[in-house]
Amino acid sequence: MKNILILFAALALLTSCGKDGAPGAQGPAGNANVQSFVYNTSTWGYNSLYNYYYADLPVPEINNSVINGGTVQVFEGDQQSGSTNWYALPYSFNGHEVSYLISYGNVRVEISKSNGTVGAPSGIYQYKVVVIPPI
Repeated sequence: MKNILILFAALALLTSCGKDGAPGAQGPAGNANVQSFVYNTSTWGYNSLYNYYYADLPVPEINNSVINGGTVQVFEGDQQSGSTNWYALPYSFNGHEVSYLISYGNVRVEISKSNGTVGAPSGIYQYKVVVIPPI
């Protein structure tokens, strides 16, 4: 019985090992049209109805094709202070909330506080917008 088990184990090892097969088929071409843009903004509007500040970033690359089948990602950074970090939006930290919405040719960054007491942004804020059109 022990010899039969050893024989089955040897057969399993031998049949599971084999030579590499032929290369697989070529996958679809990647999308080389990804674009990113960095914006510095210190000008903010205020929406008194919903109590948040906003900055509009003009991004003409956000067109019907991107809205319907692509994607837009936004990051907040502070490259001017020497930082190399970019923080993906939306995010929330200690009640401070930063989000964005996209529309044709525009990204609107919105800053609010969860307790409703938002102060006006001061200084220069930096945003990276990445536009990925559909494949």
